[in-house]
Amino acid sequence: MIDPVQIEHFTLGEGKKPFLIAELSANHDRDLDLALRLVDIAADAGWDCVKFQTYNADSLTVPSSHPSMRIDPVWGTDNLYDLYNNAGMPMEFHAPLFERARDRGLVPFTSIYDPRDMEFVESLGCAVYKIASFEMTFDDLLIEVAATGKPIIMSTGMANLGEVDHAMEVLDKHNAGPVVLLHCVSSYPAPIEEVNLASMATLRARFQRHVGFSDHTIGPDAALLASAMGAVAIEKHFTDDMARPGPDHRFSATPDILREIRDGVDRMQVARGTATKDTAEAEAGNRAAFRRSAFALRDLKAGEVLTWSDYRFVRPNAGVPVSDKPALINRKLARDVTQYDPITYDDLAPR
Repeated sequence: MIDPVQIEHFTLGEGKKPFLIAELSANHDRDLDLALRLVDIAADAGWDCVKFQTYNADSLTVPSSHPSMRIDPVWGTDNLYDLYNNAGMPMEFHAPLFERARDRGLVPFTSIYDPRDMEFVESLGCAVYKIASFEMTFDDLLIEVAATGKPIIMSTGMANLGEVDHAMEVLDKHNAGPVVLLHCVSSYPAPIEEVNLASMATLRARFQRHVGFSDHTIGPDAALLASAMGAVAIEKHFTDDMARPGPDHRFSATPDILREIRDGVDRMQVARGTATKDTAEAEAGNRAAFRRSAFALRDLKAGEVLTWSDYRFVRPNAGVPVSDKPALINRKLARDVTQYDPITYDDLAPR
C-alpha cells in the first residue's frame, strides 16, 4: 500500500478521485487578462488546480544561431531561444495568477526549470513542484527541489526506466518529499496509438509511487481511460481557443473538453468502486431470483427417495440451489411435491 500524498486540501492516492491539473503552459500569450480568464475557465470547469511554467529564455538556453537551435516553424519561430522568449510567462504575472487561483478555490503551482528561480517561486507559497519531462535528467534542479521537502510531481516523458531510476535515486538521496510520477508522451500532440497507458502500472510497481498521466493527446479519451486505469492525477494543457497563434493552443483542451474530462472522471471514479468483491445492491434481486435451483420433473410423493431423474436445476432460484447439489443425493421427501414446482429444503426429510 502506497501512502497517500497530501497537496493542500487534496489527498492523492488509491481510491481517491484523480487530481485534475489544468496546465496553462504558454497559453497566456503574455497577456495577463487572458491568463486570468484561463484561470477562471479551469475553475468553472471544475478542475482542482492550475499549473504555470516558471522560466524565461535564459533559464533554458542561450541566444544562439547555431544550427542545433533550429526548430519546426509550427512553434511560431524557427529558433529555440526565440520560442522560449515568446512563450515564457512574465515573472510579474505569477503573483496575481496565484491569487486568482486561490480566490477560485484552485491549488496554484508551477513547473520550475532553473534552480536560480527557486527563491522566487518559494516566495509565492507554492505547495508542490512540477518537474517537467525535459528536466528530469537535470540533477541540479532535482536536488534544489528536493531540498524544499514539498511534494513533487514529475513527468517521465521520453524517459526509459533507467532514467527514472536515476531521477528517483537523486530525489531520495536528497530527502525529497513525496513524489508522484506522471506517465507522459512528450509529443505535441501525442498520437493516441503511442500513449501506452499500460506503462502506468509498470511505474507504480517498480517505484512504489503513485502514478498519474500528463496528457498531450487531442480530446478527452486518453485522460478518461487513464482515470479508469487508476491514475491519481491527470494533467492537461488548456486554452479558450485552439486557433490562437501561440505555440501551445493547437494541442490544448478547450473548455468543453475540460468539462467532459471532469464529468467523465467523476463517472469513472463511481464505476471503479472498491477492491471488495461482493454482491452489489443492484444485483441482489437477480441473485435471489435467477440462479438455478431444483425443480421436480414429475409428481413426487412424501417418503420417496430422490434420484437424479426426479429433478433438474433450472431457473429461478426458488428451491435447493445448484451450489448445494449434495443436499438432494439419496434424500427422502418429507411431503409431496407437484411436478414443475421447486424442491425446497422444507420438502426434505431429516437425514
